[in-house]
Amino acid sequence: MRMNTATDSDTICTKQEGWTLEDVGKIIPVRVTPNGSYRNEPVVHVHCQMCTAEFIGPAREAGGFLGGHECLHAWELAQMMGRSDGLVE
Repeated sequence: MRMNTATDSDTICTKQEGWTLEDVGKIIPVRVTPNGSYRNEPVVHVHCQMCTAEFIGPAREAGGFLGGHECLHAWELAQMMGRSDGLVE
């Protein structure tokens, strides 16, 4: 007998792409990419605080989304301040 009232569809996400708000909080049991395999990865919803762009998907890609936006916006600010070497501090 199962004591947990949540069903697997409430906690497990079998999608490998095309995640939506309904998937946020669920776990992807196994996700295989060209870079490696991920196990028990949560689906998250994040946004960039500078431009309000949003991302829904695996936590690993969410980190890349946020880090990429941080670099992009730091570069944009450096350009506005006249820095022309493309580097960010």
